[in-house]
Amino acid sequence: MLTLLIILIPFLSLIFLYNSFQIKNNLKPQPGKTEKEEINYQDYYFDFIKTLKPKTLYKNIDGTLEEIGMLAENLNLELTSDELLEKGYFKIKDTIYYIDYKDIEENSNLNFISSLDSSNQTYLNYVPFNETFNTSSKTNFYLDDTLLFTINEGLSLPIIIKDDNYYGVIYENKLYYVKKDEGEIIKNQNKVLNKTDKIAALVYHFTYDSNNLEEAKECKKSNITICLSDETIKTQFNYLKENDFYTATMEDISLFVDGKIQLPKKTVVITIDDGYFVQAMINVLEEFDFHATLFLIGKAGNPSDYQSPNLEIHSHTYGLHYTGACSGGQGSPLKCLSRDKILEDLKKSREQLNGSKVFCYPYFEYNDYAISLLKEAGFEMAFIGKRQKIKVGSDKYKLPRYGIINTTTLSDFKTIVN
Repeated sequence: MLTLLIILIPFLSLIFLYNSFQIKNNLKPQPGKTEKEEINYQDYYFDFIKTLKPKTLYKNIDGTLEEIGMLAENLNLELTSDELLEKGYFKIKDTIYYIDYKDIEENSNLNFISSLDSSNQTYLNYVPFNETFNTSSKTNFYLDDTLLFTINEGLSLPIIIKDDNYYGVIYENKLYYVKKDEGEIIKNQNKVLNKTDKIAALVYHFTYDSNNLEEAKECKKSNITICLSDETIKTQFNYLKENDFYTATMEDISLFVDGKIQLPKKTVVITIDDGYFVQAMINVLEEFDFHATLFLIGKAGNPSDYQSPNLEIHSHTYGLHYTGACSGGQGSPLKCLSRDKILEDLKKSREQLNGSKVFCYPYFEYNDYAISLLKEAGFEMAFIGKRQKIKVGSDKYKLPRYGIINTTTLSDFKTIVN
């Protein structure tokens, strides 16, 4: 018996020590299990994160965080810190919402784009339709067919975009989409909408810096008819600025032609052809904060040479901008060269421009053959000349523009844009 006790006492002592350790260890603060003030939430905070599962959305209402909905899983989010970080709640950047610290991981993707980012906010210029989308007990918000978050209440949301299966709406100053079958349409009566039914697209070519005599000389030598000074353009743009014109993007025009959006009464499209003598125009665009589209001949320069927040760049062919190749007019090659040669050029242009789907015909010349090849190459919209305005239902492969040349007076300009 004594021998047995001698053997058991050390063993029982080990068990006692082990249990004491476990009890002590279990009393230590564990993430998500004990009082939050003992957790260093900074350890869980990252500027860029991904949600690992659906997360509760919180809103700070009079100093109290209240549950208002649910955030979807597998979303990329950018966070920003404020005083609530010390309580374990992280604010989603550019929103009024918070999430708790659990069930997120750092997102180190160099090409990070927030799932809640609704691009460049030109939609804030769209004119709402005379219709409101009403939801009942909850509202689901989507982007690109992906559910982003749910708000646990019914909402009344003015419609600004009519898509096939969704309506585009503004919520908390951002564009989201709601499914057509998750609510009902309410017609608004007696609402006056300042919208347009036709839009002038302007086409410029060469612009020179008035303070650069050598550039002015070279510009006029290249083609004096389409060569304008930056001072001339400033006079025209000043008229647009003083009269609150909106300068539309290519996406705006595509949606407008399809009847999916309404644009302000004073809307204009600014385009630039070729890619020569462009810097002075870019300077003017940035000075007035106007948007424009450059239709670039691929051989004229690299897209990186024209980078500006005020400029988008699309195709004017890669190397098929020359005369005399085909019969009629100036003989644009796009009208008669072999299918393979044209498609090869269009493919090269699209690749240079990150998959651009917008095109401008060289010398404004086109035929059914050229249009068929544009479609085959993946282009969805193309511009010509013709001096008419773009309307809802216009042919998207024959969108008209007004040429602005050195004989265009300010009076002419006002007539065109109005």
